Amino acid sequence: MKKLITIFMIVLLLLLSACGSSPAETVTAEADSSVTEAITSTLDSGTVENSQTVEIPETEEISETAEISETSETSGLAEPSDTTQDEPKETAERQILYRYASKEEGAELLMANEAYYDGFSQNDLDFRFQKVGATMEEYRAFAREQSLDFTEEEIALVDGYFNNMERTLAENGYKLPPLEEVVLIKMTLEEEKGAGGYTHGTQIYIDGDYLQMALADDDINQQTYLEYLKYVFWHELFHCLTRSNPDFQKEMYSIIHFTIVEEDFPLPPTVFEYHISNPDVEHHNSYASFRINGEDIDCFTDLVTTKHFETPGETFFSCMTTALIPIDGTDIYYTPEQAENFDDVFGKNTGYVIDPEECMADNFTYAMQHGINGKNGEGYQNPEIIAAIIEYLSR
Repeated sequence: MKKLITIFMIVLLLLLSACGSSPAETVTAEADSSVTEAITSTLDSGTVENSQTVEIPETEEISETAEISETSETSGLAEPSDTTQDEPKETAERQILYRYASKEEGAELLMANEAYYDGFSQNDLDFRFQKVGATMEEYRAFAREQSLDFTEEEIALVDGYFNNMERTLAENGYKLPPLEEVVLIKMTLEEEKGAGGYTHGTQIYIDGDYLQMALADDDINQQTYLEYLKYVFWHELFHCLTRSNPDFQKEMYSIIHFTIVEEDFPLPPTVFEYHISNPDVEHHNSYASFRINGEDIDCFTDLVTTKHFETPGETFFSCMTTALIPIDGTDIYYTPEQAENFDDVFGKNTGYVIDPEECMADNFTYAMQHGINGKNGEGYQNPEIIAAIIEYLSR
């Protein structure tokens, strides 16, 4: 039912015109905000200048760049059917090296992210396992079972996206910072309760349902999911880049006034009680100055719910907000509405402002998909953020 609701939301949003809103008023989870931003902000093209509809790629040509671990020999980079120029064939020419994990490897990689699970609150467990008093053992056993194998058709589809991403970089002269190999893992994503995709390190976890919907020729919503997946891959790639390059992360965060420090700030008890872990945010070690009650207070951010889990069917997406937590250790947090300059800090290009990592992942995605002029040449509320990203990649 949850995914049916999400599908309905995506289709409805595609039919509506995008309208501006203050990030302080639209702090939501990735299943809601990211879907909204993807549908209202993605171009039909994998490049900045051209407008082309993404089509399901052909599967004839195979490259050694991408492989499936412990599965079929037909994995690899297939030529997309909407190619406008020759794709880079040699591994050395590609900026994004990736491979596919089997179901078994995907489960093992997921379970190996011990630091993530160690940071869970009871609030995390209850919402994710849909049970008051859920245990970590129950949750991890459930999460392990959500890993899936890619089909050959899904591999061809994803290869097409990465070919288009390479083309975008090449045609615009963008140079990514060094990137470790990306591992693609297919999941039901029930373990993250509705996210369209997420990361651990340079592992990208993809919703298998979205892949199937994008491949469904008889589905009137096929193009909606093809568009959304463009957003997902660029957005999650940003997280892989920040994990691979601390200097890149520092520069990206500084664009929106956040400073990264060496040690994480501890979550005070009042915050941890309602804390929700985000796999895309590995650290709480950045802060910005927020104007609260007439005073400038240095705060870091965390994702929290406004209530505890009570009834099966409830998700944290419906009751989450951004917590602004003073770095001085005070056991208190503020909400975006209490910060006079919240929009000045994060900017207004995206409503996904639960953390600087997520905010900049969205801005990076817009820069790659829409360029400096924005979707359909409509620009941005904060074009300086996009300009700074493009300037970095153009060096």
